[in-house]
Amino acid sequence: MAKAGQRPPTLAMKRSAAQQKDRAQYGAKREQILKAAGPVLKRYGLSGTTIGAIADVAGVDRATIYYYFSDKGAIFREAIFDGLVEMIGALEAVAASGKSPALRLRDSMRVVMSAYEKHYPQLYIFFTDGAPSSVIDTDLNAEIVDSGRRYEELVEAIVRDGIRRGEFHTPLPPKVFAKAVTGMLNWTSRWYVPGGALAAEDVADGMADMILRGVLVADP
Repeated sequence: MAKAGQRPPTLAMKRSAAQQKDRAQYGAKREQILKAAGPVLKRYGLSGTTIGAIADVAGVDRATIYYYFSDKGAIFREAIFDGLVEMIGALEAVAASGKSPALRLRDSMRVVMSAYEKHYPQLYIFFTDGAPSSVIDTDLNAEIVDSGRRYEELVEAIVRDGIRRGEFHTPLPPKVFAKAVTGMLNWTSRWYVPGGALAAEDVADGMADMILRGVLVADP
């Protein structure tokens, strides 16, 4: 029994204590919930998704969800943040790889499609429909904007390097070329579903081939 004047532990305090006690188990359960939220968000959207629906797919009760996340917005925010951090880190590694511009362009497209596949459908949902300000806080929104800008900068730098080396020739300004590439990738949110005939890397490679080699058959 708590002594007079003492407050019982809040859920936030319990979450912190559990995380410190067994990080591996705590992290695995959170990952289970994040994955379960994916198909629910895809079907109902952010506004229609409920904690109860996520709990049903995760195979846990509502209380368990609240033990790990304060609300559905916290689930959505973490899914977006993890995906962005992973994607931008991988893109920076591609930029620093020292490979040829063509290989760096292909690798960067693979990185983005792989992130969309792994963090499906949370990243797609946000980039397609956006999210209310009550869910996306100022810091996360700034991170998302910066991530999009950084990806376009990396692609533009690859294109400029390819032109400088004489490997690329494009009638479009490098900045517009970069927007065309990222636009192709973002539009996959309208039709790509993991587990289908094409894996994420298949889509990325096909798009890269189309950009680098073109589609017009050369005259014999």
